[in-house]
Amino acid sequence: CVRLTKETHLCHVVILTSNTVFVERIYNDAKMKKTSLFYKIAHLSKEKVEEWLKLEGFNEKDAEIIWDYLGGCIADILRVFSIRKNGKKDLKEYLEEQKWLAYTEIDEYLAEFEDEEVEYFKEVAQKIVKNGYYSIEGVKKGKREFLQKWAEKEILFYDPLELKVTGNSRIYEKGMELLLERHT
Repeated sequence: CVRLTKETHLCHVVILTSNTVFVERIYNDAKMKKTSLFYKIAHLSKEKVEEWLKLEGFNEKDAEIIWDYLGGCIADILRVFSIRKNGKKDLKEYLEEQKWLAYTEIDEYLAEFEDEEVEYFKEVAQKIVKNGYYSIEGVKKGKREFLQKWAEKEILFYDPLELKVTGNSRIYEKGMELLLERHT
């Protein structure tokens, strides 16, 4: 990217990614702040999700529970459509199963860390569950690197421009809720 844009001036490079660690490395480490723009493309809003679900024939109650568990994550919502289509699982049962899977993924990754880091993750999870985000303003490099590891696993979303960490999708926040219920 640097060679094509800064040295040879042959082209512009457009990179689309959901990997926030990659964005951090390109934007900050590659020293491309002066020659690049960063646009955050977030999940769908609640209004858009409700509108979409209504078009797909979901009632208001189901739309509310889907939003509560999945937020605006398009991939997760599309899976709900296929679950509904094959009719093998109840919606609530499916969403609870997804919450459990998010929790087990978090728990499995926590096993790789020492007790101090586990407690820090629980602190982060508690802030995300309570406030919707964890502020990384003023957080030291070592802890930021720890959070970036979670972003690499796509469990957390690390936003270097807003200085916030959130769940990568709502289902991971539901997994964090379960983690806090089971481990506090």
